[in-house]
Amino acid sequence: MDKEQEMDPRFHFSHDPDEEMSFENEILKHKLQAERGAIFGGNREEIPPEIEQEFLKNVQLFEDSYDKAKMVSVYEYIGKPNYKKLNELEPENVNIELVSILKLMCSKNVVLDVIEEYDPSVIYKFITEELFLAEISDFSLPGYTVNFIYEEFHPNHKADIGNLAQQFIDHWFEKSFDDSCSEFAGELVTPEGKMYGKQEVISKLRNCLECYHTFKNIKFKGSSVHFEWDEVEAKGLGHAEGAFKYVAELGNGQNINIEGPFKLYVANEYGLWKIFYFVFPGFEWD
Repeated sequence: MDKEQEMDPRFHFSHDPDEEMSFENEILKHKLQAERGAIFGGNREEIPPEIEQEFLKNVQLFEDSYDKAKMVSVYEYIGKPNYKKLNELEPENVNIELVSILKLMCSKNVVLDVIEEYDPSVIYKFITEELFLAEISDFSLPGYTVNFIYEEFHPNHKADIGNLAQQFIDHWFEKSFDDSCSEFAGELVTPEGKMYGKQEVISKLRNCLECYHTFKNIKFKGSSVHFEWDEVEAKGLGHAEGAFKYVAELGNGQNINIEGPFKLYVANEYGLWKIFYFVFPGFEWD
């Protein structure tokens, strides 16, 4: 190397090893930003440069390996294990075979999450007749897993509506409605036919709840969920209903008994159920 190159910072950034490594890290980050659209945030000054470099190199290795990987079926990915079809199993053996195949998948870093409860035969049939055919990238790195959720393949609309209703109920009795609440549609209609935006409804709920200090003796009965789904249009309508009886303590210490039915009407047009109309004991629109 000639003297001119020795003076060029492109060839010799610093005599400090940490500064040299930090400079290399910046080059790696610019490369990931340019090639992968990576975004780096947070206070990186607190991260030791050698730790940051290890992380950046692992990210680069992951991306490069992913690009080179071919697509294979889940069945191929886990080693083409021998298995019996559902109609070849005795009913009492289905759960045994299901547990076995789930353990095998897990050992190959393929994980299936099932949110609701189903008969073992439903999940076994799904794995062997649908999930095994799904295609994934044929590569692995330490700590890398392939994750699936059963309900993403087969939405449980009844459970989703029930969970949405529970989310609303929790927000009511915890007095925790805020701008991050996700159970509402963009626009809601009142029993009188007026239309309000989501943020207006949240403000009305918060203003109403300011009148109540605490809730106690909460009793719930008669819950039910109903829905109609259009497979062709991939949209639906539904509702959850029931009744509540509870005591609300006001700010002045006065207790008032509140009792009545609730009904939450929901719609699904973009893959998620949202509330567009509701009646709830203790809440008045105007």
